[in-house]
Amino acid sequence: MRYLIAFTLLFSIFLGFGQVYDNEDDEENKEYDTKSDFFDYKKRLYLGLNNSFYVDFITSPVGTFQIEYAEPGGGVRYEDAAVQSRYLSYFTIAIEPRYNLVDFKENLALAMSAQLAAGFGSAYAASEYAASAEGFGNFQIPVMLRLYYGASATHAAQDDFGVNIGAGYELNKIGLLNFAEDRNPDLNRAWIMPAVALGVHFYRGSSPMEVNLKYGFGPIQNQKIDNFGNPILGRRTTRANSIKLSFTYLLDN
Repeated sequence: MRYLIAFTLLFSIFLGFGQVYDNEDDEENKEYDTKSDFFDYKKRLYLGLNNSFYVDFITSPVGTFQIEYAEPGGGVRYEDAAVQSRYLSYFTIAIEPRYNLVDFKENLALAMSAQLAAGFGSAYAASEYAASAEGFGNFQIPVMLRLYYGASATHAAQDDFGVNIGAGYELNKIGLLNFAEDRNPDLNRAWIMPAVALGVHFYRGSSPMEVNLKYGFGPIQNQKIDNFGNPILGRRTTRANSIKLSFTYLLDN
């Protein structure tokens, strides 16, 4: 619920400040050439600058790391223990290239996008039953197949408003900067999970921009041990996920 409220509030504020850019349909552009060469990057390549403030949450999957115990008679033994982290990025910045694979018409296109995002935030334990990743910052790389309709679908689109939907996979890693001498790499493993996205396009003044909401989700997991390696009584299920509200400013539209 808090994610939905934050999304609605921020989106309403941005739309309130936005000015609609009136692009009248031009009769000369009705016949848009959809048969351009696939490698004609001047017509098919788009580049955006993306950022997000505070609405960027990540939960890692449950993993294990080894914890060391001293034996009463000397020596040590190792036990598996659970690790699962939550992460809040205070600020995330990204470069988002997009390449139109198929231009069906001037305001409808199928594209591949890959966002290279770096966040500045902190991690903490996802629950009292798990240890947490160590360090500061994160990176996230969602690669998606997306369908664009309306504004910014192609360079020739004349619409004032547009939408896009997408699905793919994203790579996540929490805790990029960790200067502790006894750091444990098993606490900061990267992972890949499916992701879906929904976006809207409009104009602020004469500048095209997008508002995107992305959700990543992993499989449901049964957690059987806690952060000390002790068995958990009863059934405890969890899953990896991410949610991010971001704004993209198109640089070459």
